[in-house]
Order: sequence, then structure tokens, then C-alpha cells
Amino acid sequence: MLAGIPVLPQLLTYLNIVLFGLEVSPRSEIGPGIFFPHPSGTVVGAWRIGRNATIFQGVTLGAKELDMDFDFRLRPNVGNNVVLGAGSKILGGIRIGDNVTVGANSVVVDSVEDDSTVVGIPARRVSKERHRDHDVETAASR
Repeated sequence: MLAGIPVLPQLLTYLNIVLFGLEVSPRSEIGPGIFFPHPSGTVVGAWRIGRNATIFQGVTLGAKELDMDFDFRLRPNVGNNVVLGAGSKILGGIRIGDNVTVGANSVVVDSVEDDSTVVGIPARRVSKERHRDHDVETAASR
């Protein structure tokens, strides 16, 4: 065992890095349907990722500070049906809600509510869409 993780998951993690350029912590809880269209340079150190997430190249999910104990309070919790654009950074003990899109190269350091799109450094909400009643609020209408 290495740092409390059995040898096989550690070995598979290193093999994944070498073959695909994708680092996924064996301690991350990942739901079904995750999709990495271009995995190169992606680091997944989230506490949890829900169902049907799409994570593009160069995305980082992890703690804002050194966390060798993998404390869930310091790690992102990502909801269902989330799209993380290329190069985006999701940092700290925040929650990314369901049906959220994070724009390319955005840096998210605060929680994001459900059904939102965020972009920028730091990431700010540019739209919120409520799927049930089709009510749309955009940055231009605020």
C-alpha cells in the first residue's frame, strides 16, 4: 500500500498518465458516463464527479492548497451533466451544480449553482437557464 491506496489502483493511475496524459486520483468518486474527448494534460483530483460529465483537455480539478490526505472539504464536488471546457481550473472545496457549463480557460474558485454557464478569471455566471419553464437570464439582461 502507498499512502493508504492499494498497489493496483496506484499502478493503473501511473499507466493512465503515461498512455493518455490523464491523471485521475484513485480516491475520486466518479459517476457513470464520464467522457474525456481529449484527455491530455487533465488532472482529476475532485472529491466527486456526477453522471455524464464531459471534461476536455488541460482541465484541473483539485485542492487550492497542498492536500496529501485527500480531504473532501478541500476538493471540488461536481454535479451531473457538467461540461468543463478546455484548460478550465476547478479549485477548492466548492460545488459545481448539475447542468453547468464552464467555459474554456475559466478559473472557478466559488460554487456554481445548477443550470448555469460560467466563464472568465475568476469565473462569473453569464447565464442561468431554467429548463422547466424556459426562463432565461443572461449577463446582458442584468
